[in-house]
Amino acid sequence: MSAPPDGRSAYVAQQLISNEEFWRRFATEPDVRGRSVLDLGCGQGVLSARMARAGAARVLGVDLNRRAIASAHHHLEHSHPDLAPVLSYVVADVATLPDDEAVDIIVSKDTFEHVEDLDGLLRELHRLLVPGGRLYAGFSPLYYSPFGDHGRAALKVPWAHAVLPRPLVVAWARWRKREPFRCLLDLGLNGLTPAQFRAAFERSPLEIEEIAYNRGDKPLLRVLSWARRRRVLEKYATVSMYAVLRRPD
Repeated sequence: MSAPPDGRSAYVAQQLISNEEFWRRFATEPDVRGRSVLDLGCGQGVLSARMARAGAARVLGVDLNRRAIASAHHHLEHSHPDLAPVLSYVVADVATLPDDEAVDIIVSKDTFEHVEDLDGLLRELHRLLVPGGRLYAGFSPLYYSPFGDHGRAALKVPWAHAVLPRPLVVAWARWRKREPFRCLLDLGLNGLTPAQFRAAFERSPLEIEEIAYNRGDKPLLRVLSWARRRRVLEKYATVSMYAVLRRPD
């Protein structure tokens, strides 16, 4: 048996902790037993494996990152071979998935803040959910929050990316990283505000069951949650969103 890729064990350990926290921030973790599940933006597949281990009938992990999917396949083969009958991974845009891939549950962790066409994605997720199926989308940090550039702008000062003009942010990242960035999307960020995310959810054919913000036990989150009640501060003080949406029967 070959060894896992460098850093894989540490990554898995960190993700196991992160996944526990991810579900604590929703009102409840969905019961996946006997259900079909799509893990959107699955990365290296740690959350997908958790849901397969919890008794899902079928789990499909989807990501655009080929290296992440290769690592997920390696992890499945060497760490969870017993899950192979129910767990699979694919490099794909969900728009290319056929209608017969419709699932009971879609889970998306830390992906929505990177999506260019959120309206289009939500339409595709509606298509891929069975009637009554649910989407659980949790994502952070949002762009205008203290470190919402995910470190990709290399500014290293809280909120600096949020208050500086975007062309300047992109130019700085281009200079620091010696990469031909032209816009924020080249950094993998859509720069949407909480209000823009809510509006996209409301425009979608899915029904909103719940939207929560800044869930977690860090003291700073409590301060930011107080600040975000002021409309002028909301986009700067909203670090995370956790939304549950349902396809109508």
